[in-house]
Amino acid sequence: MIVHAKLIAAAFAGFLALMPAALAQTATEVPPSDKVSAAVTNYTRVRPQIASAGVLREGAVAELKGFGFTAILDLRTPQEGTQPEQRAALEAGLRYFNIPIGAVPIAEAQLVEFAKIVEDKSNHPLLIHCQSANRVGAMWTLYRAVRGAAFATAVTEGRTIGLKGDRERIVRAQLGQPPLGR
Repeated sequence: MIVHAKLIAAAFAGFLALMPAALAQTATEVPPSDKVSAAVTNYTRVRPQIASAGVLREGAVAELKGFGFTAILDLRTPQEGTQPEQRAALEAGLRYFNIPIGAVPIAEAQLVEFAKIVEDKSNHPLLIHCQSANRVGAMWTLYRAVRGAAFATAVTEGRTIGLKGDRERIVRAQLGQPPLGR
């Protein structure tokens, strides 16, 4: 199912009217990538209050807690091992969210749920992750484009986070953009 930007924007319109114009700031900022250990793979500081990553290895949840993170948003499917991470996050006192993104295009409902979590300042500082950060890049690109960022800006941000290959082709189709190479 291909979801075009206009359809996503229409579904989002009422929801976004209730959201603040900008992401709210809290006292703690996420650390730069040179401060995070290899336990947090493919780490990128997206915004002062938001970071992205690939898989979280042993010790990563405790490290994130130590850096002041409040919540983790996991885009992996349950088959990829979300339960142990959920337990570790909750035991560490972190909020844990899961939006399982598989191999299909991202659904409007998933994008709306993502926006609610990302835009809720009580979840900041927030780490968004999946296995490699490719799904994070895809979701971020869609989110930013629907929120009004120019497509070139949204896709550049997504690529910086980890968007690549087939996921970029899917995102381009969802947003009604031409395939790469045109």
